[in-house]
Amino acid sequence: MKPRFLLKPDQLVASARVELPAEAAHHALRVLRLGAGAALEVFDGAGRRALARVLATDRERCTIEIDPAPRSSVTKPFLQITLLQGIAAADRMDWIIEKSIELGVARVVPMMAQRSTVKLDPDRAKKRHLHWQRIAVAACMQCGQDRLPTVNAPLPVRSAFAEFAELVHDPAASSQRLILDPLAPDSLVQTVRSLIDKESASHPTRDQATSHTTSHTANQTSDLADRSSWVLAVGPESGFDPDEIEAAKRAGFKPVRMGPRVLRTETAGPAAIAALQTLCGDF
Repeated sequence: MKPRFLLKPDQLVASARVELPAEAAHHALRVLRLGAGAALEVFDGAGRRALARVLATDRERCTIEIDPAPRSSVTKPFLQITLLQGIAAADRMDWIIEKSIELGVARVVPMMAQRSTVKLDPDRAKKRHLHWQRIAVAACMQCGQDRLPTVNAPLPVRSAFAEFAELVHDPAASSQRLILDPLAPDSLVQTVRSLIDKESASHPTRDQATSHTTSHTANQTSDLADRSSWVLAVGPESGFDPDEIEAAKRAGFKPVRMGPRVLRTETAGPAAIAALQTLCGDF
């Protein structure tokens, strides 16, 4: 896989000669040790990519020439997933953001929950936000994703749920909303399959009209994915407070558990995302 670098959308122009941003140039020159003629790939974070080559370098700068034919993304996520993540301590939050973006989430909302061990004052919250945005760029560079996901600034958990509470009765903003809760009566698999069956019954496909099997076909899951987005809420290390789970329910979230085991917060989110994508046909 060729090295990848993020450019501004107005820089990704056919046959243009541009300088890589300072941080990217440092990585290209000091880490990857790219020289004149080296092949690479650039993307604009909005769904376009192009091949390029290194034209010239010096100690601090790296000038590249973009291929005459930029392309549209070939890695558009099958599902639109928003991850509401209770802020975790140390490097766990970095890991969650990195792996979730590698898996294809469209948006990450870090939440300051009642049981969060990390307490962020405004100045520290701003610094962490910038840090997480850099992680998002690096994750896209690594995994080949061409659309740069949104990483929101940290906000209180009830404020995050309030955003979706306002949309409960708005069909145009419909989404399937799940909150991980180890005490929930239903599993994630049971709930997602039920939603797929419900959506498929409301919008029967040609395959369904001629088949009475219980398998979830690609057409069935594609219909569900095309008509709705998914929102997944994951608590911090000690999980959500019961009052927070009730607030999520009022905002239209369905509590689900991840099987018989209680997962760490840094495991739960990526595992749930991967399970959701598998059930809906993205893997």
